[in-house]
Amino acid sequence: MQHRHFTYIVHGGRADRPDLRQMISWVRDRGHAVDVRMTWNPGDAEALAAEAADRGTDVVIACGGDGTLNEVVNGLDGRDTPVGVVPLGTANDFARQTGIPEDADHAMDVILRHKPVRIDTASMNGRRFLNVSTGGVGAEATQQTPAETKESLGPLAYAITAVRKWAVNSPRHATFMSAGFGLDADFLAFAVGSTRVTGGGTMMTPDASVTDGLLDLCVIEAMSRRDFARLSLRVKRGEHVGLGGVHYVQLPWLKVVGTVPLSINLDGEGVEAQTCDYRARRADLRVHVQHLPGESD
Repeated sequence: MQHRHFTYIVHGGRADRPDLRQMISWVRDRGHAVDVRMTWNPGDAEALAAEAADRGTDVVIACGGDGTLNEVVNGLDGRDTPVGVVPLGTANDFARQTGIPEDADHAMDVILRHKPVRIDTASMNGRRFLNVSTGGVGAEATQQTPAETKESLGPLAYAITAVRKWAVNSPRHATFMSAGFGLDADFLAFAVGSTRVTGGGTMMTPDASVTDGLLDLCVIEAMSRRDFARLSLRVKRGEHVGLGGVHYVQLPWLKVVGTVPLSINLDGEGVEAQTCDYRARRADLRVHVQHLPGESD
């Protein structure tokens, strides 16, 4: 057996989980070199991942939710160190799409038994993301879901907050521009996807691929509350492409300009931006997964 050097980047709120401690102890007992780094503040995981890669670790392992993984991926920007995932968050969107089990031991098995594969990422204003970036209702729902609600209800928490947002929703206005594509519209929500799923299982970009070098854009135009509520059921299952009020295209890059600053979500992390410059980044990340999104094992 080849011994490797693993660096675990652990979300501070998950540090006391017995299953995580047991798994790390087991890996160490198998003869692997192990470093464990805790995060306590935003940005910690990004800095710790960059430091670990520069020290020459074999794999940086994100132990937390999609937000922790997002920081690790950004810390490895420009570096070729593989990423592993032990999903300990609420939605775990990336892990669910790639067959990584929620059980810590089984998640570690994926890292030990599967060679890393190259996948695309995307970026918004220079910051990388793995899954989907949303604007409008979806982004606001993710940002405004209380942490204690996420803990008690899991992915259902996002849906409950989104329903509340729909009840008081008002459209935003933005221009969406790319090569050969332009849209100027009042919208309720948009998504830019490198993968298919966001917000605990909603398939806003159901045709997205991590190997095609393209972004999938979905824009839902302004419509009545009743029509939007009906459409949302189709969006959850990824059955909205081609329906009235829905624009869906695949693009190598995209510029979104709002009339006012927009609430934007990147892998669960919220930002505000009036101009959003999205880029597809082909095959720029190595990651240990059981299968690619949309494929069976």
